[in-house]
Amino acid sequence: MAGAAERAKVWFAEQRTARPWLDHTVRMQQHYGSVKGNTQAGAVTFFGFLSFFPLLALAFFAIGWIARVYPDAQQQLVDAITGIFPGMIGSGEGEISIDDLEGAASTAGIIGLVGVLYSGLGWLSGMRESLLVVFDEPADEQPSFVKGKLRDLTALVAIGAVLFTSVAVSSVLNAFSADVLALVGLGDELAWLLRILTIFVGILASSVLFTVMFRLLAEPDIPRIDLWKGALLGAVGFEVLKQVAGLLLASTKGQPAFQAFGIALILLVWINYFSRVVMYAASWAHTSTSARLRREQAAAEEEVRLAALRVDLDKPEDEVITVNQARGAVVRAGCGHRRGLRLALPSGLTRRTPRGCPVGRWRP
Repeated sequence: MAGAAERAKVWFAEQRTARPWLDHTVRMQQHYGSVKGNTQAGAVTFFGFLSFFPLLALAFFAIGWIARVYPDAQQQLVDAITGIFPGMIGSGEGEISIDDLEGAASTAGIIGLVGVLYSGLGWLSGMRESLLVVFDEPADEQPSFVKGKLRDLTALVAIGAVLFTSVAVSSVLNAFSADVLALVGLGDELAWLLRILTIFVGILASSVLFTVMFRLLAEPDIPRIDLWKGALLGAVGFEVLKQVAGLLLASTKGQPAFQAFGIALILLVWINYFSRVVMYAASWAHTSTSARLRREQAAAEEEVRLAALRVDLDKPEDEVITVNQARGAVVRAGCGHRRGLRLALPSGLTRRTPRGCPVGRWRP
């Protein structure tokens, strides 16, 4: 048995070497497990569920103003929400009522809007904290409370704009395509083509959505192309999740168990699986070959800088080194990373950019 297990390990290692996509998949799963991806998704689920209704009320409040100059805005928001949460939001039995959400938004008022906004940002704050863990960002280099909330607010506006734009573009494309097919008499025969087009636009919009979340919430040091690949993987998973959720909800609405648990539990499960998709997409981007090489190169450069720094600091005992001399050593070593400097210098010498070191080269 031991020999068979060893041969299986060797065979699998050879397969990973021969197939980069398999090696990448294994690395993604290993990283997902090492950062406790399911736990991170669970934390996001908690905050996401609490922020769900405040965010929707905030969206309808904002759309109420936009609809004054763009009358179709409200319907497009409804289409976006029902597209993201298929079978969970609408006017049917057992669904979250759109009218109730609109009523909550109209009664919130400006003062209440502040509380709604703060509650709604809880989901993005939870997502930001989890993404920082997945992208392996050191805790001491994460944003402060105020900066973090501003980043969350920026991401919220960007995500809303992406969703709104994607629905508008999808509506225009569907209408235009339907008119063209009807004009040539192929409306019924090529209806499947419109379905594929809708899915394609949805994946493209979701890719932009995932990229925005990664860039604005975590700011990872990952090549742009690899971040896009991770976002694309997340978008495909998100689209599959929407399709499966729609089919499952359509088949279970008449079941007694569905009536017993209600839409709240369904929504909770949906948010959790969406959060897992986000964590997997981030893990894929983090474990890409280019991203790993960049981290390895940075670590090697760090060792060189620290070695040069230790030489400068290794003075005879009768030669006292001052703070400015220590900072000068860092400059001569190439303006080393703050993390490496913390290992080599006494406490208190790592809080500011060394004099003579360009700010752009003092990298965290």
